[in-house]
Amino acid sequence: MIDFKFDPNATYIASVSFGSDSMAMLDMLLKQGIRPVVAAIDYHKFDFSTEDMRRLGEYCKAKGLTYRLLDSHDLPQNEQMHIGDSFHDWARKLRYSWYKKLYVEYNASALFLAHEQDDLLEAYLKAKERKETTVNLGMSKISTQDGMLLVRPLLDFSKQDLLEYDIENNVPFNPGTESALDKTTRSAIRKDKISKMNEIDRENLLNQLKEEANETLGLIRSIETIKNDEEESGELEIRPLIALTKDDFASTLVHFVQKVPSILLSPDDFEKIRAFCLNDQTNGSYPLKDGFALVKDYDVLTLEKDVNTIRYSYVLETPGKLDTPEFSLDFSSGALDRGISPSDYPLTIRNAVQSDGVKIHGYVEPVRKLYSLWNMPIELRETWPIFLNSSGKIIYVPRYRRNFQEYHTSLLKIKMGIH
Repeated sequence: MIDFKFDPNATYIASVSFGSDSMAMLDMLLKQGIRPVVAAIDYHKFDFSTEDMRRLGEYCKAKGLTYRLLDSHDLPQNEQMHIGDSFHDWARKLRYSWYKKLYVEYNASALFLAHEQDDLLEAYLKAKERKETTVNLGMSKISTQDGMLLVRPLLDFSKQDLLEYDIENNVPFNPGTESALDKTTRSAIRKDKISKMNEIDRENLLNQLKEEANETLGLIRSIETIKNDEEESGELEIRPLIALTKDDFASTLVHFVQKVPSILLSPDDFEKIRAFCLNDQTNGSYPLKDGFALVKDYDVLTLEKDVNTIRYSYVLETPGKLDTPEFSLDFSSGALDRGISPSDYPLTIRNAVQSDGVKIHGYVEPVRKLYSLWNMPIELRETWPIFLNSSGKIIYVPRYRRNFQEYHTSLLKIKMGIH
């Protein structure tokens, strides 16, 4: 199925041609509860093109989908294909112009394209023949173009995989399209090489493509393989992140924020986030949706909620006990062992916000930087307590360590798992 976290309230557009690839993609979207706007174009390239569009329209009607068809015969004369024009170039320009129109009209969050693994391998081998660079072959499942977020969810599927999927799932498509394309637009590379590869040959070629196409492969892996330890996950290192290509930068960010499906990044966001990462400010936040933000703490990014919101605040008037949903403490005998003196009371105990700083070895350091250095789990950063004296100065931030054994005589227990 499609590896993408969808927002059920968002609108998505799917490019569909009634061929085996795009119909498989549409079926996968439907099985995941996504009802995209179906965008189609009748180029009138084949005798059966109009019949395909009619059958696609009937399919969409039966499924209750919005179907938007562009008939190239209805184009103004200056937009028609003329003698001497390249069909490939003309069709591509027409196609993306149509997508952009619909993207704006429906305020879409992403455009889904049915490019599959054979397309990728063909482009790679063609580039090798022409001795061209292979960096920009559309390897990334997520990219941007003309203010649109493009998702290619089928790059892990071969043409044969998708044909088998259609048959097994009773997905309608026109099998004649494949033979027609073989006779007209598909290259000898596709017909004579890729179609005859076994699984081992295909895997070797894909690995070769990945190694040659992106010099930042190691950086991508360092980001995509975010620490496996659940308690230490949830951070992106900024330096390798900004070294990525444009598409890989976008892809990495989309996957990073998709732990919250309602957060949908736009191409404009990617440019702003890159600038946010590169600016001289060592700490800051980039606001997203529903109170979430990308939080910058020196050389890492985290995704957090309400980073500038005081979630709770309690006052301990005199040395004593306090039990709250976030922590419990017993300072009845004082807390000098934590650097808290009787003159500091009444104490205010609350969560940290981004502007909070504490003096360490004579220098004021952001509290949130300490959290990052301590590898504190993201969910704990939202509720971890800090202590302020009667003057409002932060005088104590409990140290976080994994498997930490308490050594203080005064008692403080953080209630883990509180959100």
